[in-house]
Amino acid sequence: MKESSIVDSIISMDSDALGDFYRLKIQACPINGWKLHVWEHATPKFQRYAYHVSKGTQLVIRWDNAPHHRQVNTFPHHKHVKEDILASKEMSIEDILEELEKMIQGESS
Repeated sequence: MKESSIVDSIISMDSDALGDFYRLKIQACPINGWKLHVWEHATPKFQRYAYHVSKGTQLVIRWDNAPHHRQVNTFPHHKHVKEDILASKEMSIEDILEELEKMIQGESS
């Protein structure tokens, strides 16, 4: 994330790992002033994630794999865009940074 051309600053980072278990929380500011919140938690049996992007107090987009929204054909992976719940592939920090770069470039076009 530190090497990403779209991340202006990392506000905070907290991680903990023991063997095959880990937890990661990051707050960062992309170059356009949005806020990015990263949350990952993994054990040998499951991996959970949420990547939340906001502009002020408004949600821009959030990807997560919380086991709800069973109607989405990519369950449990999905994204929230405004009031909509949409299909999404499984995401990683690298995927999020790529998507945010496209969104930021589209914003400036």
